[in-house]
Amino acid sequence: MADRSDTLPFKTLVTQAGAVLLTHGVEVESTSVWGVAEHLVEAMAQQVGMDHDEAVHLVTPEAVAEIIMKAAGEADQGVSGPHAVRPVRIDDRTVSAPVESLGHLVMAASQAGKYAGLNCDGAAAAQLLDLVTEIGAALVKNHADGAAEISVGVLDELAELVDTVADQVETSGWSICPCGEEHGQRTVDAGTFPVMRHHAALARGLREQAAG
Repeated sequence: MADRSDTLPFKTLVTQAGAVLLTHGVEVESTSVWGVAEHLVEAMAQQVGMDHDEAVHLVTPEAVAEIIMKAAGEADQGVSGPHAVRPVRIDDRTVSAPVESLGHLVMAASQAGKYAGLNCDGAAAAQLLDLVTEIGAALVKNHADGAAEISVGVLDELAELVDTVADQVETSGWSICPCGEEHGQRTVDAGTFPVMRHHAALARGLREQAAG
């Protein structure tokens, strides 16, 4: 039996919903848009007593985008939203950064991602892991004479996310071991967030080369 979602009307719905999201300044992986659209179509089919092929025409791209944007808004308020939602990178410039500095940023993103994951913010953890991958790719592909080209957008996202995690550690009780029993982790946490802020500042300093 053919996949009911593997039809032109459904694919069109997913594509148009992705376009609507772009107008709101976010880019979302197609698999996530696909999942939300599939859920809405199934719900509509059950509600009005139609089959999937008929119900797909009753679901608008705006309705699909609205659900995803609402989830992204909840993530901004501290509720973990869909990890596939990303800000659209408008600035596509690159800067040449020392390999050593980029190594520090890999460590910063990895550390912040570990804190986010352990403290139940899967969206931040996933995005930080993506940034680690992007920086690693830049080091592999663009490494020459002790420096590598890195996207300004990567530096912006990393600085913002690492600072956000540092805030959570400093003011909201995020811990490297949120088990509820004290066994020295507070000392580790207290020494961690200043380092995170230092690395966020390093990312912003590298980014300023593009502005200069």
